[in-house]
Amino acid sequence: MPYCPNCGEEISEDDEYCSTCRYPLKGRPVRPVRRRDEKDEKREEEDEKAAIMGGMVVIWLGLSFLLQNAGVLGWADFGGIFLLGLGLIIVFRGLWAYSQSGVFEQGFGYIVGGGFVALIGAGIAFDLDEWWPVLLIALGLIVVVRALMTRSENPLP
Repeated sequence: MPYCPNCGEEISEDDEYCSTCRYPLKGRPVRPVRRRDEKDEKREEEDEKAAIMGGMVVIWLGLSFLLQNAGVLGWADFGGIFLLGLGLIIVFRGLWAYSQSGVFEQGFGYIVGGGFVALIGAGIAFDLDEWWPVLLIALGLIVVVRALMTRSENPLP
């Protein structure tokens, strides 16, 4: 369906003038205009979320370098602190997905993945050589239990 090139109102191919803005249509090319739909809005929303998350990662990287340059962090701690912050940003993304949808499964992967990255970062930054593997085992158990619970909620017919 064609649309008015001036105001975007839907028009008939036989119209001489747009019924809304009175723009003359005869002798002018009428181009079809694609209206935005739900897919476009969802894609734009996902792009916006990705841009926000990317910006947060860059901000955290800058803060990490700033702390290192100020002497607060040594190079030995830099990678661990960066991973810890990156993991927390990913967890935040999972909580955001959950808050938007109300469905925990929408954010579960981000929360678990971010938690994993944050644990590795904490292990590096705070010399948690003794107990951070136990936390990873606990995180793995959470994933397995969650998968089994989801399976029991949706049994095969």
